[in-house]
Amino acid sequence: MRHALSPLLLEAAEQDERFLVLSGDHGYELFDGLRTHYPERFVNVGVAEQSLVGIAAGLCRVGFRPCIYGLAAFVPMRVLEQVKIDLCHGSLPVIMLGDGAGLVYSVLGASHQCGEDIACLRSLPNIAVYSPCDAHEFRACWNEARQASHPSYLRIGKASPDEMHPGPLRGTGPVVVCEAADARARGVVVATGAMVRMGVQCAREHGIRCISVPRLKPAPVELLELLSGVQRIAVLEEHVSSGGLWSLLLEMLQSAGVTGHVSVEPIGLRDAFTQTAGDHQHALSEHGLDDGQIADRLTRWLNARPARMP
Repeated sequence: MRHALSPLLLEAAEQDERFLVLSGDHGYELFDGLRTHYPERFVNVGVAEQSLVGIAAGLCRVGFRPCIYGLAAFVPMRVLEQVKIDLCHGSLPVIMLGDGAGLVYSVLGASHQCGEDIACLRSLPNIAVYSPCDAHEFRACWNEARQASHPSYLRIGKASPDEMHPGPLRGTGPVVVCEAADARARGVVVATGAMVRMGVQCAREHGIRCISVPRLKPAPVELLELLSGVQRIAVLEEHVSSGGLWSLLLEMLQSAGVTGHVSVEPIGLRDAFTQTAGDHQHALSEHGLDDGQIADRLTRWLNARPARMP
């Protein structure tokens, strides 16, 4: 998805003279195109993420449309209070880009990993939260955020070399990315962000449906229609299940009054920090989420007798 970001920033600068990008000393070559053609539209505030949000809020109040960029462990996590008070309280249309979400920066340890951003931001008023899986979803989320009158957060995880969609999307609602002849017979995988890739891979192997959910707030109510009649759902996310997509889906099912008729399996980050350093797959393995472990877990889930919710 990172390769899709640079041209979008340049395009926004060309279309809107109010558009600015602020970075907390991250991104570097991502902004080369913008700095070359519109150097006055890019500001590196340095390692000062709290000031970064405050500056963006001030610029927004005098008529600019800022976009702020940082690692997800810092934007939004390090600046959660500033996001709450400076952006959400005033419902300011500032776009936050949180790169390296989940365990992408695995070799840098827990301080640079981020598996709780969705949970934290979903609890704040006046903000939209997105978790795109590929460049097509990213552009759809970006376009919606650019038109919004409130803050937006785009979560950028580990980019897949493959596109999950054949072409551009019309909106940010849930999308069936892998269909099956009898989509509801055995179960459905619901995934978001970087985990959609594994969801599609396993869905194809087992002949089941996989649904991608790029927008997590406002709640994707269309998802309930796609899950109508489904009794078994596995939720796949590179985020802690509590407060993430799994929690969101349970909330939606509860509100619809169907919790007693469906089993929802969480497959997300464990309630623990990683303890050893290694590549991305190594970090995921500590949480039972590397490619092989996910494949095994989904196979066991499909072959097991479903446990119904109370």
